[in-house]
Amino acid sequence: MRATITDQSGFTLIELLIITGIIGILATAGLLSYQPYKKRAYDIDAKANLQSLFLTCKLYWNDKGSTTNCNVSAVSGSSYGFASSAEVTISGQGTESNFSGTAIHNSSTTTYAVDEKSVYR
Repeated sequence: MRATITDQSGFTLIELLIITGIIGILATAGLLSYQPYKKRAYDIDAKANLQSLFLTCKLYWNDKGSTTNCNVSAVSGSSYGFASSAEVTISGQGTESNFSGTAIHNSSTTTYAVDEKSVYR
């Protein structure tokens, strides 16, 4: 006579498939709600870099005179310490009375701009 095991523990294949499906749905919902926060963080990074450039140019004009042209290369390095994030493309130049600058994060489509009056758009 054969002995049979009647006390089996564990999950059936159907139960495992249902749990896997539920986890997949929750993961998808989490990723979809996470995307706007990533975009917002990218945009904040670009705007912060632009603000830093403008404030560093203010220091530059204070030292060199308001009619001196300020740009990214003039304030980068050890003398004024400006360094943008590696993921942000930034440009800016002008004197204190006609400065303009732009910044965009490589993972975003929003471009930020600043003018000589420190107005950010």
